[in-house]
Amino acid sequence: MSYVSLLRQRPVLVLWLAETLSVFGDRFFTLALAWTAWQRSGAVAMGLVVVVESVPHLLIGAFGRKLIARFAAFRALAAVEAVQVVIVGAMPWLWHSLGLTGVLVVIILVGTCDALTGPSLSTLVPGMVAKDQVRQVTGLMDISNRLTWFLGPGSAAVLLAFMPAEKLFLLDASTFAVSAVAFAWLGRHMAPQPEKAAQTPGGDADPGIEREAPRAFAVLRANPRIGCALALSGVGEFFSTVLTIGIPIWLTSQVHAGAGAYAVVLSAMGIGAVVGNLLTGNVSLPGRFPGGYCLAWTARGLLLAAFAFSSSLYEVAVIAATASALVPLTSISLNAEIGLLPGPERLRLFTADSVKLHVASMSSMLLLPVLLERAPRASFAAGGALTAAAGLVAWVAARALARRPTAVEQADGGVELARR
Repeated sequence: MSYVSLLRQRPVLVLWLAETLSVFGDRFFTLALAWTAWQRSGAVAMGLVVVVESVPHLLIGAFGRKLIARFAAFRALAAVEAVQVVIVGAMPWLWHSLGLTGVLVVIILVGTCDALTGPSLSTLVPGMVAKDQVRQVTGLMDISNRLTWFLGPGSAAVLLAFMPAEKLFLLDASTFAVSAVAFAWLGRHMAPQPEKAAQTPGGDADPGIEREAPRAFAVLRANPRIGCALALSGVGEFFSTVLTIGIPIWLTSQVHAGAGAYAVVLSAMGIGAVVGNLLTGNVSLPGRFPGGYCLAWTARGLLLAAFAFSSSLYEVAVIAATASALVPLTSISLNAEIGLLPGPERLRLFTADSVKLHVASMSSMLLLPVLLERAPRASFAAGGALTAAAGLVAWVAARALARRPTAVEQADGGVELARR
């Protein structure tokens, strides 16, 4: 099923439009926050904002599994979005009245809302469609991120030419209001899927999601191949900072190019990511998961290492676009695989995935920028080589897991060993 066919389903269309608008608002919020922090409190404040925003994700993801389970419903998420309308809309006043300390408290509140919304929404989306449409709807939701990373900063830059940065907070607050209305409508009107007989009459969520809150390690033990993929993506995301931070350093120090060249590379990355999404949404990875997934990460590692041998803007742009095209290939494949699990299990693994992403991002931002500044060529080569090696190790482990005997329950209640 194509994206256009999916969008003919009203609940999917409502959610996709609301999420696309919301992600645009988040881009405005990020730019406004960074710009305001820099102007009023300096570079240290910018770093504090990034770290503080990640803390709720780590704490709630690690210790709040029952709390997250209670918010795995569209009605509950509507309430969370409504709270964020007030929080984000008050940001300009809070910065003037309470200073940096008060703003950091607000950032913690925003991070808490995001920590509840992200895994819950990822869990609810697969339940909106039939099982054979999970991969396509995952790709549809992913393309919002790809488009807004490409178009969001430019749109915000244009808006900043006509309004102060504080107004961008109000724009973001309005997108939260739209999301709140959309979630409330979905909680009331979404029809349950045939295979989801246990859903509530309004189709809001599988009650089992709210009743059960399994531990992440228990779910990973039952799904070792997904655990293998999560571990690989953690390593890969850690070294992805080499790309995001290293590109401007490489362009200025090795290619001797300026800001215009950086804009060209960012555009190439955006185009590559959108093209990769359009292909991935309807084309499966070669081989059985996670074999093809591991090989895709290996290719991403080799492309990251290839930057160390580039010497022109054209070469950098081509490598960046190709590498970006593989990003949705890996993210959609993993999210779609998790999306096929029962509600409580996929909620827990989406939460674990969120924790993994924040740990990888925070640790890489603390460790890698200094290395990139001192030795950019070696950083690209080492980061790419280690990512590719991790992909190959995970591929070998995945093949071993595929051959491992597993217990299969028989119709008569007996159990036999079977190959995966």
